[in-house]
Amino acid sequence: MNNQKIFLIVAILLSLFLLNEQWDRQHAVDTNGNLIYQPKTANTATNVASNTNDQALNVPSAISTTLATADVPIAKETNSGSFVTVNTDLLTLEISRKGGTITNAWLNDYPIELGSEPKFQLLSDKSGELFQAQSGLLPSKQMPTHHSFFSSGQSYYQMQGDSLVVPLIWKSENGTVVTKNYHFTKGSYVVNVDYQVSNNSNNSVDVTSYTQLVRNALDQSNIMMPTYTGGAKYDDQEVFEKIAFDEFDEQPKTTSKGGWMAMIEHYFFVAMIPEAQNTHNYSSKINNGKYLLTIVNPAQSVAAGTTTTLSTNALYIGPKEQERIDSLAPGLDKTVDYGILFIIAKPLSEVLHWIYSFVQSWGYAIIILTILIKLAFYKLSEKSYRSMAGMRKLSPRLAKLKETYGDDKQKMGQKTMELYKKEKINPAAGCLPILVQIPVFISLYWVLLEMVELRQTPFWYLLDLSAPDPFYILPLIMGVSMFVQQKLNPPPPDPMQAKIMMALPFVFTIFFLWFPSGLVLYWVVNNILSITQQWIINKRING
Repeated sequence: MNNQKIFLIVAILLSLFLLNEQWDRQHAVDTNGNLIYQPKTANTATNVASNTNDQALNVPSAISTTLATADVPIAKETNSGSFVTVNTDLLTLEISRKGGTITNAWLNDYPIELGSEPKFQLLSDKSGELFQAQSGLLPSKQMPTHHSFFSSGQSYYQMQGDSLVVPLIWKSENGTVVTKNYHFTKGSYVVNVDYQVSNNSNNSVDVTSYTQLVRNALDQSNIMMPTYTGGAKYDDQEVFEKIAFDEFDEQPKTTSKGGWMAMIEHYFFVAMIPEAQNTHNYSSKINNGKYLLTIVNPAQSVAAGTTTTLSTNALYIGPKEQERIDSLAPGLDKTVDYGILFIIAKPLSEVLHWIYSFVQSWGYAIIILTILIKLAFYKLSEKSYRSMAGMRKLSPRLAKLKETYGDDKQKMGQKTMELYKKEKINPAAGCLPILVQIPVFISLYWVLLEMVELRQTPFWYLLDLSAPDPFYILPLIMGVSMFVQQKLNPPPPDPMQAKIMMALPFVFTIFFLWFPSGLVLYWVVNNILSITQQWIINKRING
C-alpha cells in the first residue's frame, strides 16, 4: 500500500464519519419514538407554565439505610414568577422564589457573539430551550421541595467583596424554618448550596437534600463539527460515562461515594458535585419530553428543637476551561470531549496550555505545538518521505515496465519487485510512519475543536479562532499546500486513483471553509512543514 492510498482511505473514512455522525444525531428517537433533537428556535417568549400532569420521579431504592428512600417530587418547568437576581464577576443568575430553582444563568465573560452586549445564556426557562438546576429537601410533606415557595429579603444581590451569600427562607405550619443558602466566590463558576434546618417541632426528622438538572434535548452540533450534547456521570470507580438523551430511561439507578453528574454541550456544561466523603444516589429519567439527572444525598437527622446545617451541594455553571475544572473534582476534565483518544488528547491539551502560559497567544501556541509534534515525528516522517522520493525517482522506469509488460500482470509484478529489490526501495516503508501519526493528528483536531479558550480569541487578521475564516484565506492556503504536497509525491499508477487524488485538495478546501480557523491554522502549518521536509529530502535523493 502506498502513501496516496493511505491518504485517500483516511479522507474517505473522515467524510463517512462526519456524515454518519450527523445522520445519527438527526434521526435519534426517544423511547416514545419521537425525534430527540429538534431545531433550536429563537424564542423571546415569557416563562413556561407548570405542567400539572407530570408524574413522580423515583429515586433509586436505598442500598444503605443512610440513603433516602423517598421520591423526589415531579420535575416541572418552573414558572419563576418573582425571582432573585444575583450578579457576580462571572455569573448573572435568576433564582426563582418558587423552589429556589436557578432558572436562568448568563456567563458574564462570554458574549453571545464577538463584541455583542448580550451574554451567553447557559441555563434558561424559555419555551423549547428549558435548562434549569432544581434542588430541595425530602420528605416532601415536611420539607421544602423545588415546588415550595421561599421568601427573600432582597430581589437583587451584587457581589461587592470576595464572597456573597444569598439566603432564601421557608417556614412550615409547625414552625420549622429552612434557610436555603447560595454561596458565591469571586473568580469562581461554582455555586454552593446548603440548608440550615431549624426543627421547631416536637419530633426529630430525617432530612435529605437532592439536586437535579432538567432540560430539553437540543442538537447544537453540525456536520462539520460534530460535538456531544447530553448527560454524563462519573463514579467512585473512576468510570466516566456519557448518557445520550435517548438512554436516560435505560440507565440503572446507582450509588457512588462522591462522583458527579452533568449536562454537557459544546464549550459549556453544568455539573452537580456532591460532597466526596458521602455516598449518594444517582439516576436519570425522561419525563414528558424533559431529560433529568438527579442526585440524592444521605439523610441527616435533625433533632427536635435543634438547628442543623446539611451537607453542601456544589453546582458548576460555566465553560470547559481546563485550568478551572482540572482541580475542581476528580474526572471533571473528561467533560471536555476528546472521545476514545483522550489518553493522547489530554497530554496534547496540557502541552498547548503550557506553551500559552509563555507566549500568551493561542494562535502562536498552536503553531509552536504543531512544530513540536513535527519534530517529534521527524525521523518517522523522514523515512516516509525518503520512500516517496525513491518511488518518484523510479517513476520513469516503472512507466517503462508498464509499457513493456502491461498485458502480463504477473510478469509486470515480478519485474517491479526485482526493480524495488535492486534499488533497495520498499514501497510500504512510508505507510507505517503515516499510520502512527494519524491518532496524534486526530487527537489534536479534537483538542482544538473542544477548546473554549479559542472562542472569540483573535489572531492576526482573524477575529475568532473558533469561527471560520471570514476571508477564506487559511482554507485556500491549506488547499494550495495539499496540492503542492501531491506534486512532490510520485503519481499514483492507477489513472482513476490519480484523478481522485487531484480532486482531494479542492474537496478538503471546501470542507475547511466552515472549520474553525484555529483548526485550519494547525493544518496549514503542518502542511508547510511537511512540504519543506519533503522538498529537502527530494533534493538530496534526486539531486
